[in-house]
Amino acid sequence: AVHPSEAKGWQDSHLDELRKYARHEKIVAIGETGLDYYHDKSFIDTQKQAFRAHLQLAREMSLPVMIHDREAHADTIAILKEFPDVKGVMHCFSGSVEFAMECINIGYYIALGGPVTFKNAHKPKEVAAKVPLDRLLLETDAPFLAPHPYRGQTNEPAYIKLIAEEIARLRGITIEELADATTANAEKLFKI
Repeated sequence: AVHPSEAKGWQDSHLDELRKYARHEKIVAIGETGLDYYHDKSFIDTQKQAFRAHLQLAREMSLPVMIHDREAHADTIAILKEFPDVKGVMHCFSGSVEFAMECINIGYYIALGGPVTFKNAHKPKEVAAKVPLDRLLLETDAPFLAPHPYRGQTNEPAYIKLIAEEIARLRGITIEELADATTANAEKLFKI
């Protein structure tokens, strides 16, 4: 897939190439795709075009999608609603509890990573505590967004334990309960 921040050169002909890759037996999702208005808003229309193409491919292949949404909540949810049969993950979720519930209501899982461990990250902490456990996933977003105490350094998959510990603490459950639930969620979504 083409990351939204790299979608400036998107052409619909790219979809044929992605379709070939998506047929491989080890592919379990389409993405990361979505909208990113944080750095450069000069090619929003192209991002939307690529996003819709990825969602169409996910529909064709009956695969979930990994959604990138940065500073684009309203447009992201509006486009997702155009594809009600496509489900997936709100990757590195940065929205409110209300937005999380809106995403869950249209069939998406909420994935939380390193920012949930940051001292003043009130929104991710609230989301971690309130999102239904059967709609929650863990992620690192390595090499980006390393959790505390490694913030600002290169993130590593091994740091998933720090993220899990914080979310379990916020929810008042054991890390084992969290791991069991989020593993089951991933297995269900990705059919693994």
